[in-house]
Amino acid sequence: MSEIILGFDVSSTCIGYSVFEIDNKNIKFISCNYIKPTKDGNIIERISKTRDEINKIIQKVKPNHIAIEDIISFMAGGSTAKTIITLTTFNRMVCLLAMDYLKKPPYLYSVMTIRSNLKKNLNLKNQPKKEDIPETLEKILNITFPWELNKKGAEKKENYDMADSMAVAYCCATNIIKNGK
Repeated sequence: MSEIILGFDVSSTCIGYSVFEIDNKNIKFISCNYIKPTKDGNIIERISKTRDEINKIIQKVKPNHIAIEDIISFMAGGSTAKTIITLTTFNRMVCLLAMDYLKKPPYLYSVMTIRSNLKKNLNLKNQPKKEDIPETLEKILNITFPWELNKKGAEKKENYDMADSMAVAYCCATNIIKNGK
């Protein structure tokens, strides 16, 4: 019997998501996409609209497992406290939707855990950087990454959110195979 995994890379500006299947310990990439949370309204209205969109995705996919890239509480020279608070709010909203659907907490993986998983599965010397994730996944999954281009023919930045969601789902799939359910 196959298992469906729905992976999320959550932020307040773009939420990447992907679907993987485990069948007889084989991991298969099914699809990936992203949504752009609205910037209209106050934070509660934005979260509410995004919640409804994420809920539609969960109901359509009907996953057995949901995996989410966990929040980072601090990035030196990076995000402000306001940005981290907003990111956390969106991330935990997706976690609660997952909990409501699955009746158990989703799998949460740190960025370091996800990248270590990719490094281990390709026997790489170093963990892949964010910009290397699409190509790393192509090698591991033996697929062509579904790059999206903008009107000028350049790669959209949302590709990396989709790739991160794929890396989350792949990490979950390898852990399920390794450790059982």
